[in-house]
Amino acid sequence: MIHAYPLPAGGSPAAVWIDLCQPEAAELVEAERRAGFSIPDRARISEIEFTSRVRHVGDTLFLNLPRFEEGKGRAAPMGFALSPTALVTRREQAVFALEDIARDLARRPCSGSVDLFLRMLEYIVDRLADRLEAMEAEVSEATRASFEGSRRDRDLKQNLMQAGDLGRRLGRLHNTLLGLLRIVTWLLESTPAWFGPDAPRRISLIHKDLGSLNDFDQQLGDRLDFLLNGVLGLISTNQNEVMKVMAVASVVGIPPTVLVGMWGMNFAYMPELAWRPGYFVALGLVAASIAVPLWWFRRRGWM
Repeated sequence: MIHAYPLPAGGSPAAVWIDLCQPEAAELVEAERRAGFSIPDRARISEIEFTSRVRHVGDTLFLNLPRFEEGKGRAAPMGFALSPTALVTRREQAVFALEDIARDLARRPCSGSVDLFLRMLEYIVDRLADRLEAMEAEVSEATRASFEGSRRDRDLKQNLMQAGDLGRRLGRLHNTLLGLLRIVTWLLESTPAWFGPDAPRRISLIHKDLGSLNDFDQQLGDRLDFLLNGVLGLISTNQNEVMKVMAVASVVGIPPTVLVGMWGMNFAYMPELAWRPGYFVALGLVAASIAVPLWWFRRRGWM
């Protein structure tokens, strides 16, 4: 799918934004004709080495995000190709920031391709900040539910699955943040002259925002590690409680088993069998053999 939006560029109507979403071959050819340069294929924008993420050919910049995830979708590559007269965005899924900008262009027109590109970065950073804030609330609620809620194994397993899902989603956001931070850091250090005098200030602000989000992302990762270890610890504690009960039951059961087994032997002569109060004495000894170990375990604080 291809969409083209004309942009003013220093008074010239030639600038254009071409947005490609899962483009077909014919759409790629049309986009290259209108932009005036070759557009990298999906395999090229998926490469993770830095020389493939950031490169320039003449006055055209190619900035790629191999793992981009803005909302709850899957991570997919996304690429920008930027020249003084054209901006091409290539993506494999819906990017809500780009859709918002497309709806906003009529009301807030851009002054050219660079202005539009920096606005895209600002919109994407805002959305990532919203996602991290929402995840922070989820992590806080999951932590509260794990340490203040039910301690049953079924509920703890559900908490463990939730922590794993949060970690998976946070990992995708981390890849997006890291990719953006590398691109913006490069732009901050090597801003092309044709970006204009206002671009370095905007890039610096975007870089600071990404740095803050990256710190927040790491703090969330630490909290998720604590939550995961805490839930695993609670599950282990439950298992230890079960094993302790089984160990106590097995130890307490040994003395009466020995006594009953001894009196159940089939010898021809056993003096206790002829003793009138022998049955009641045997019951008392069995009860005492159970009570004494229980008293000892409780005194030592083992139960």
